[in-house]
Amino acid sequence: MTVPTLAQIAAYESAPAHIAAAIEGLNSEQLRYKPVPDEWSIHEVVVHLPDSEIFMYERMRRIIAEDHPTLQAFSEVIWASNLGYHSQDARLAIDLFRAMRLSNAALLRALPASAWERTGNHTERGEISLSDVFTTFLVHAEAHLRQIEQLKQSLA
Repeated sequence: MTVPTLAQIAAYESAPAHIAAAIEGLNSEQLRYKPVPDEWSIHEVVVHLPDSEIFMYERMRRIIAEDHPTLQAFSEVIWASNLGYHSQDARLAIDLFRAMRLSNAALLRALPASAWERTGNHTERGEISLSDVFTTFLVHAEAHLRQIEQLKQSLA
């Protein structure tokens, strides 16, 4: 069992602020720039974050509340396409991402150590623990922040 440190939970909680800071001052054209047609723009990355966080939010709570729940996988490519990420409001997405992260972090801080041993059955990855879910989403936002920084470097 791996119980995250308070510093890890704080890093998880602060990710939306880092994303917001990374896109501060970028105009619509810059946010929507794609160096490669089949890759996401900064705008689409930002809109993706709260949708993926919905799964974190749900998976965490199901693992904590239920005995070995089934945790549904999702296709981020299908969500991006069918939900029209290119036309959604990126600022609203950051606000939603921030609200979910704040709520999740408060819950995580209140958990007893034994809660981190609880598991669920992911439809693609098999048995995963609460700690696994947390770690996955901690690094998820960090990876997208690096992606945003790389996209910013490719702006003309």
